[in-house]
Amino acid sequence: MSMDIVTSKSHWFASISLVVLGVIFESGWPNYHYTIHDGPVVLWYFALSGVMAVALIFLRPIALKPLLKEPLFYWYVVYSITGLLWLIWLDDGYLDPDNLNWRQRFLLLLFFATCLVLVSAANFRRFVEVLFGCALFATVSYWVDFINPFLYVPAHMEQSIPGRAAGWFVNANQAGGALVLMCIAAMPFAAMSWRVLLSLIMFIGVFPTLSRSAIVFAGLVATVWVWRGQFGKKAFLALLLVIPLGVAIGSELFKQGADSVGINNEDIMSRLGFFQQMGEANDDSAIERGYVAELAWKKFMENPLGLGPGKADPGKADSVKSWGYSASTHNMYLLLLVEQGLFGGILYLAFLSIIYYKGIRLYRRGLSRQECDIGVALVLVAIYFSFFGFFSHSLLREPHVVMILTFLLAAEHRAIAGRTRSMLAETQPVEAIVVMEDRRRG
Repeated sequence: MSMDIVTSKSHWFASISLVVLGVIFESGWPNYHYTIHDGPVVLWYFALSGVMAVALIFLRPIALKPLLKEPLFYWYVVYSITGLLWLIWLDDGYLDPDNLNWRQRFLLLLFFATCLVLVSAANFRRFVEVLFGCALFATVSYWVDFINPFLYVPAHMEQSIPGRAAGWFVNANQAGGALVLMCIAAMPFAAMSWRVLLSLIMFIGVFPTLSRSAIVFAGLVATVWVWRGQFGKKAFLALLLVIPLGVAIGSELFKQGADSVGINNEDIMSRLGFFQQMGEANDDSAIERGYVAELAWKKFMENPLGLGPGKADPGKADSVKSWGYSASTHNMYLLLLVEQGLFGGILYLAFLSIIYYKGIRLYRRGLSRQECDIGVALVLVAIYFSFFGFFSHSLLREPHVVMILTFLLAAEHRAIAGRTRSMLAETQPVEAIVVMEDRRRG
């Protein structure tokens, strides 16, 4: 596989660690192992990443530098600390032991930090190969899950949704979004001849999830790719020729899966009807989302300072009492408005703005085609958080998303550092540059 990579001296330990963590989290294994097979909690995998990052810092202290220069790291710090303070303030200093939300925020802060430390010192090519492999694995597993609806999740379990494939991600909406994100992150580093395959993997794999938001987003991503010239002329022509074959194969697999025992064909047809009716949805899921959206806005208007982090989480007696419903908001914007009031809404908008700014800046100032492509990828990730924020309340809790975000942030850092060294080379003598490089490497 030919790859266009960012040239940099990579640390072998960081590269191996990133490959291991990439295989674990981008496959969706931790949550699947815990939820379906009573395996270890995801915390143990976070702890593994922490040990790897600490070891790398011991071997190479300069690895902390990209983290300390990253604005999103400080955003996560504010997100974590304010979540705890909001909860203590609103609960008069009492921390409900059943409320895990504030702990999750700190865990995601630590995971973001460890991932950024590791990826900043690693060989990007290895992680891109992991993304390719996990995307291909996801596509195959989704279709196997669709054709054999109880292979991954047994019929007696609450998480079983026959007719909507998710593989190891368990949740079909999360599965569809994860696949598209993996393809977005891999695209800038893939050679032109491999980008057609990456696009096909995305389209073929996202369909059996029947996630309306993921399918629409995949179409948006493909449109941006074509618009920004991500494919060569020959590759684009090959894509047009291969699409009919992919549709034919997908149709046969879909028929086979739809005939499986236990499939909820009514739900399948309702979801397919969403596209036929130009976005109109009237199934139970859409009705519930509309109801909780109205409820969330009402709660926000009644409590402009918020109810406190975790108060809109389903499954907790205290949450149901304060929130008033057994399901959460299905919306990141409304969730933070309900939890932390107006400040929470501003916090999420700040998160989006930082990613948009980084992507647009790199796209406009990139010195190479690959740097511009990385900028496009960052903008697409920002669109992911913006778009899926209307349909999901768990975006900031998903470790596979955090890994991809840190990977692209590290790529942006490396591109800017390379540009700085290039400018210095034009204005300083070779001896001065060598001294600066020695200092940078510690």
